[in-house]
Amino acid sequence: MTINPTGWSARLGRWSPSGIAGFILFCAVANAALFQWPLYRLAVNSRSALEGHDVLALLTLFVVQLLVSITILGLVALLSIRLLKLLCMLFAVGNAVALYFIVQYGVLIDASMSGNILNTRFGEAAELAHPKLLLYTLFLGVVPALLVARVRIKASSRARRGAFVLVSLMLGSAWLYANASSWLWIDKHGKQFGGLMLPWSYVINPLRYHLQESRQSRAPDLLPPLTSTDPQRVVVVLVIGESARAQNFSLFGYGRETNPLLARSGAIAFPGATACATYTTAALRCMLSHRSRNAQGGNDEPLPSYLHRHGVEVIWRTNNFGEPPLQVSHFERADEIRKKCLGDCARLDYDEVLLDGLAGRLRDAPDATKTLVVLHQTGSHGPQYFKKYPPEFERFKPTCRTVELQKCSAEELVNAYDNTIVYTDQVLHRVIELLKSLQGTASVMLYMSDHGESLGENGLYLHGVPSAIAPEVQTAVPLLAWMSDDFLRLRGSTRAASLAVSSAASSAAANAGGPLSHDVVFHSVMGALGLTSAIYAPQRDLFSTVRPVVAGSQAAVHP
Repeated sequence: MTINPTGWSARLGRWSPSGIAGFILFCAVANAALFQWPLYRLAVNSRSALEGHDVLALLTLFVVQLLVSITILGLVALLSIRLLKLLCMLFAVGNAVALYFIVQYGVLIDASMSGNILNTRFGEAAELAHPKLLLYTLFLGVVPALLVARVRIKASSRARRGAFVLVSLMLGSAWLYANASSWLWIDKHGKQFGGLMLPWSYVINPLRYHLQESRQSRAPDLLPPLTSTDPQRVVVVLVIGESARAQNFSLFGYGRETNPLLARSGAIAFPGATACATYTTAALRCMLSHRSRNAQGGNDEPLPSYLHRHGVEVIWRTNNFGEPPLQVSHFERADEIRKKCLGDCARLDYDEVLLDGLAGRLRDAPDATKTLVVLHQTGSHGPQYFKKYPPEFERFKPTCRTVELQKCSAEELVNAYDNTIVYTDQVLHRVIELLKSLQGTASVMLYMSDHGESLGENGLYLHGVPSAIAPEVQTAVPLLAWMSDDFLRLRGSTRAASLAVSSAASSAAANAGGPLSHDVVFHSVMGALGLTSAIYAPQRDLFSTVRPVVAGSQAAVHP
């Protein structure tokens, strides 16, 4: 068989649209047809009806995304035709990959999600891989890119290219002006629309994220001096959960028994706690900051570095990622801990790796040392929930065992997720048992998750939806504490201890200092260690001394 060089590919190679203007219009319309349908689906669903003004609003959104594409591609054409073709090819492949994740998991690629993506480790990214991703990439990405590569564009002067951009802007602006009433609707849903407008969502939003990060990467502003309120040795273990939502903790009223060990251990559950963000890096930054959640910003020294600089022994152990730059006594990743394992290492593929050898290190610490241990879990991170716990913790069956979460039944997905919570119950129970073994040492465990998780509610999966529009399951997080008898004797009556008295007191105490959020972590750790400074806020310290006050017929607790 001989191959005819004048076949379809050769004929396609001779095809040319009407110069650069035709090529840009072709690419913009093809982009709208192939990759913008999730945007239009969301737009249609946001309208109560499709009457005349609704159709005009939808057409205005179409004009907006078309105008953005034509303008940016037109400006690139002013620089180079080759660059224009290369970008259109790259955008085709990038759009195909982005569309897969939008369709599969209902993600919005805004600045927050961009940070989530850019900070995802290869192992976590590999969990999202599925043959369907290859199909999206091949048929919606590579094939269109090859077609674009074969197109020959008629040369034209830069003046004509500039005139095309100018005319497009004028016509588009005229439409937008004539339909100005649609702008309130577009602005109202701007975050959602912007996160679905391909390719500009993944081109512009990572830049926005990097600008935010660059402001955070400067040398931190040092916080004011610390002083100790008592010389006693105290050990605080802060466990940072991952993707755990309060709704699935039996300690918060969930129908399934997902916290059997914690329920018997004396752990205290704080209801109504919320996350500052829906992705790990931003949530950790808030959790380790002294600022309230409504005053985040600046470049302050994070809590571990602050304590370490003032002589506190700080041990950070992580089976995750996303922490800000830290100065601590010991920073250990899970892989490093596994390499040192000499005994029973079977469970070190999971979060229990963070506890390996920790008890001995704490027992050998000097008696006068104040110690903070931070354990950063991989917790309940999806989509492969079934890989986050040992097989013996598969209490609820059947389980979802694919990254295509929408193909699992709701029961299978929730079962797999609940098994991760049962395993977290075991990990936290082991932390408490470890602290109990430190005879004569005042000790505290504080647990809080970085954010929650969507399990198919409203078509959403995983996390990362912008906080302003995030569903409650992504923001309502578990907040737990446990205190040793020695700690209670040392501190006396504490706000946290009072919560064990009654549900009425619990509800009042939970709201005494305002809504509980990530910003309680900084001040609660300082208070538990017996430290204070000019920025310490006792009203956000769960372990501050409290005085019960009877208000009417209900008990209230005030800091």
